[in-house]
Amino acid sequence: MWIKRIFLFIGYTLIVVLTLAVAGCFLPALPVLGSLGPILISAFGSWIIILSLAASTFYFLRWRRLRAAVPVFMSMLAAIAAIGTVIVEAQQIAAARAHGVNIDLARTLWLGSVSHASALPVSVQYASDRGRPLKLAIYQPPAGPGKSRAPVLVYVHGGGWGGGTQHDKQPDMRWYADHGYLVISVQYTLSSQGRPTWDVAEPQVGCALNWVTANASRLGGDTGHLALLGESAGGNLVLNVAYRITAGSLRPSCPGQLPRIRAVVAPYPVLDAVRMYNNPDPVAGPFGRQMTVRYTGGTPARYPNRYAEVSSGTHIGDRTPPTLILPGLADHLLPAPIAFDFVARARAAGGDIEMIAYPFGEHSFDQMSGSIGNQFVRQATLKFLRRNGVSADPEPIAH
Repeated sequence: MWIKRIFLFIGYTLIVVLTLAVAGCFLPALPVLGSLGPILISAFGSWIIILSLAASTFYFLRWRRLRAAVPVFMSMLAAIAAIGTVIVEAQQIAAARAHGVNIDLARTLWLGSVSHASALPVSVQYASDRGRPLKLAIYQPPAGPGKSRAPVLVYVHGGGWGGGTQHDKQPDMRWYADHGYLVISVQYTLSSQGRPTWDVAEPQVGCALNWVTANASRLGGDTGHLALLGESAGGNLVLNVAYRITAGSLRPSCPGQLPRIRAVVAPYPVLDAVRMYNNPDPVAGPFGRQMTVRYTGGTPARYPNRYAEVSSGTHIGDRTPPTLILPGLADHLLPAPIAFDFVARARAAGGDIEMIAYPFGEHSFDQMSGSIGNQFVRQATLKFLRRNGVSADPEPIAH
């Protein structure tokens, strides 16, 4: 009997949590729930629908047998969770389709990564920092007869400038490689307490690009068709590096020739370090302040020039490369209005910039491989690169 009660209690708790999570999607100002809801649905939305419908049916049948209040109440809550999640995912799918992105719902049920044809990445050292090697993870496209040189996609990972590695998002990197790209993921020195890297990370990414210019050809790559990709803090770095290369103001940490950047894609990037620091959100705000302080070495009041230097708006110009920004509309760490303001400013300056906002998207909404958000970012990125001449021979886009 007690085992049955434990299972019933677990079921009640799960349904309540899922219902509150869905409520958080529609009420983003709710502390904690406003973030938790979009995170859970981004990762497990399709499973939440299935489990909620199953739970609603189970408790409805239990109510018909017992005629008790609790089962019918739980059945209603589970139905609300299912319906709310369907509404969220329907809006996300509609936004994707409006931009030519087709979502494979069956793929969303397979949590985690899937196997790809391309080999594991090759690790290569491109420089060092204080005696510590800095490496690249290289993903080569499948070989085949008659294959021309591959376009190059250079990826810079996120992590608040203080976390992550060049091995992040391996399923995504392999996916791009399987679509014909030579993918190169960059390691850079991470910020830490007592070691701000605001003037280190960008020059190191520039040094990595010098290495790519010198070595991509022997790897089968064509640096005449090269793009940058990075999310969050990585998005900040690729935007700043690309824009500063165009302006001629980037000073790489090693000698070499910088390539021409043909396109830049930045999902939920850090665009304004001051606004990130001043984020009033009770949960995300402290994390934003910790990240910016570690990266710059202090507060905006103490180092206003550093904050201006690392903010992407500082580097906007009329010759910046074609840019795609992909903000999440429920992002509590980097609220979407910051992206709207950046895009408006870039367009006013004559910049070639596009933005696709992702409904109900919290920060890192594409983290779960195969999720709707993940499929959205992958395909939107690929379509944007192809439109801007950074593409292999056109082939159907796999999910």
